[in-house]
Amino acid sequence: MIKNQKYEQIEAYFLKTDTWSVKSNVSFFQFVYVISGEGIHHHNGNLIPFKEGYLVLLTPDKENYFDLNGMVEFLIMKFHLSYLRDYRWKTINYLEDLLYTADQTSGTIITDEADKVLIAKIVESLILSLDGKKLYYQDLNLHYINSLIVIAARNISEKKPDRFSETTDNKIESILTYIENNIYTPSLLKMEVISKQFGISSNYFSTYFKKQCGENYKDYIANYKLKLIEHRLKFSDKRIGELVEEFGFTDESHINKFYKKYKGITLTCFRKTMINPKNSD
Repeated sequence: MIKNQKYEQIEAYFLKTDTWSVKSNVSFFQFVYVISGEGIHHHNGNLIPFKEGYLVLLTPDKENYFDLNGMVEFLIMKFHLSYLRDYRWKTINYLEDLLYTADQTSGTIITDEADKVLIAKIVESLILSLDGKKLYYQDLNLHYINSLIVIAARNISEKKPDRFSETTDNKIESILTYIENNIYTPSLLKMEVISKQFGISSNYFSTYFKKQCGENYKDYIANYKLKLIEHRLKFSDKRIGELVEEFGFTDESHINKFYKKYKGITLTCFRKTMINPKNSD
């Protein structure tokens, strides 16, 4: 265990098990890295296959469970909310909000191939440091975990709008987090509501959003909702009727019309392509 009085508590440990028993904590984020083994990650109603190299960020507000196919080796890294808030990150703003948004879709948070290699090397070094406990190992481990946090933040940010960067206006990150947290409640995403929430004129909000993100506000909402709907269809057995209620549509005709407008096919056709990709032509 790594302890630091200023930042309360940070913990990193190796776990080899055939039964998942790690509980979520309301005050901690947790990185879970799969060193070896495979199974199914149960998250937010989705079932995600995992194997070696899988890195997921567990946020304090969600329960997660891993169904293991035999023995699996994990590296678990926990860091307290106060650590994110108090540590002086050089260029990352609103890190807590950024990490929370990683929870909206399931699966490994690292998509960049070069970063996957880097993560594996950092994890290997962290395990060696935990085993060896040489002089100043706790300080070294903090740097390893900081590196993982920064790499995770970078990969999460790359899923943001094209113009999103470390120089983007701080307020837009809060706006994007608000959108992602309220995507299931359309009434809270109305232009007049969100502009009032962030103290921006409703007449200027659309211009401001497009300037910061490079795309129209309504298109951003639609594309984000489409991504979540496809994620549900791919990784859960939810019926289309259940998605209607979850995403605030009036009925199946409404959600199908919305999806076909942007994607050119119905939700049923999309799900069939997931089951049998060869028939997608």
